[in-house]
Amino acid sequence: MNTDDLDEYIKENSKAYDIFIEKARINQREKNATRALNKRYTNERVEDEAQQMWRNIIKHLYGKLHSEPKLKDRSPIYWVDFILENDLLESLENSMSDLDLDEN
Repeated sequence: MNTDDLDEYIKENSKAYDIFIEKARINQREKNATRALNKRYTNERVEDEAQQMWRNIIKHLYGKLHSEPKLKDRSPIYWVDFILENDLLESLENSMSDLDLDEN
């Protein structure tokens, strides 16, 4: 499994992305509102920034999973089994629900 596969799997099987991306969009809009008028981002750039925040989460999660000995050089089905056996989707959803981006 690669980062794109992991991203797709999470988006299809969990609400974590939806929960996070709404918070990230709000966070990026708030940051943008504090910028000087001539330095403000376009709506597209604000969206890109929020999406980049999500990509960083996926990269971090992928790194953690990839370092798991049970998953080294294994096919995606082993990754899915590991994710399900360890309730990682539920845990990720809970983490995204509890996340406060204003603290960062």
